[in-house]
Amino acid sequence: MSQDRKERYRWAVNEAVNKGNLDAMDKVFAADYLHHRPPYPDMQGVEAYKQFFADTRISYPDAHITIDELIIEGNTMAMRYTFTGTQTGTSPTTGAAPTGRQVTLTGCAIGRWEGDKVVESWEHADWLGLLQQLGVIPKPGQV
Repeated sequence: MSQDRKERYRWAVNEAVNKGNLDAMDKVFAADYLHHRPPYPDMQGVEAYKQFFADTRISYPDAHITIDELIIEGNTMAMRYTFTGTQTGTSPTTGAAPTGRQVTLTGCAIGRWEGDKVVESWEHADWLGLLQQLGVIPKPGQV
């Protein structure tokens, strides 16, 4: 079962984020999926999560997520990822105006499955590093 979940999860992320086929998320995320990503507000429902990635692809048309590591045991999932993209639109996460800068964001997520769907996850990423790459917050030594 874990291998099937891994394959479906990798497929859904690749289809939705990397290719823009957001409906692929319906195959893996529950309709009432809850996504926590401090310090930003929670996203409630797979439709909100899909909208976030639609907005992300508008801001970063070359958005790409690489799943660096994925572990699923029982109903628990742990993922380490790298996001890359060139910001040509207003960032849906930071609100930063278009910069034309290429960014790299690394993060981890812990998810909880019920049956064949992810129902909740907690994401922690290097948001400070992203803000520094976009020029919203100066990097150390630039002040």
